[in-house]
Amino acid sequence: MSMKKWVKVLGFSFPFLAFGGIFITIHLNPWFSLTENALSDMGSIKNPIGYFFNFLLILLGFVGMVFGVEMLKEKTVTILFPLGMFSLLLVGIFPEEYKPHSFFALSFYILLFADIFIYGLRKRRKNSSAIAWLLGSPIVFMMMLYLTKVFEGLAIPELVGALFINAWIIYLTLGVEE
Repeated sequence: MSMKKWVKVLGFSFPFLAFGGIFITIHLNPWFSLTENALSDMGSIKNPIGYFFNFLLILLGFVGMVFGVEMLKEKTVTILFPLGMFSLLLVGIFPEEYKPHSFFALSFYILLFADIFIYGLRKRRKNSSAIAWLLGSPIVFMMMLYLTKVFEGLAIPELVGALFINAWIIYLTLGVEE
């Protein structure tokens, strides 16, 4: 399999791993509430099956880093993309009870949204869809912040951000030429 095909497999599989894994984890944790919990509550050291969610984050972070490094070689993303994915991996290593957890969770979103914004800024004159990424990144980030005031838990704002980031990954993957 050529490297380009491998990168496409990684990119297209990422959203299925992410949302499939989240769906399975929610199913395994019937106590979990989208409106009252953060996704990371499922990875708590107090949860006897918390390792499942944490492993998912480590896997996604690793797959995302590999994908990000390949996209970096193509000059499609900045170093912020693989660094953001490394932050996601670290969210899985440090469950919510550990101090670095919140820092890495926030870093994941900030680094990825900044990368998307920079792409939009760089490509806005050559690529009409770049405007959507340029405007979408701050708008979706502000929407996430607003939603933290609407819901008791963080799961819905986190999922809104994850949807936007996964749309970005699919967009990048569609741009990979074989």
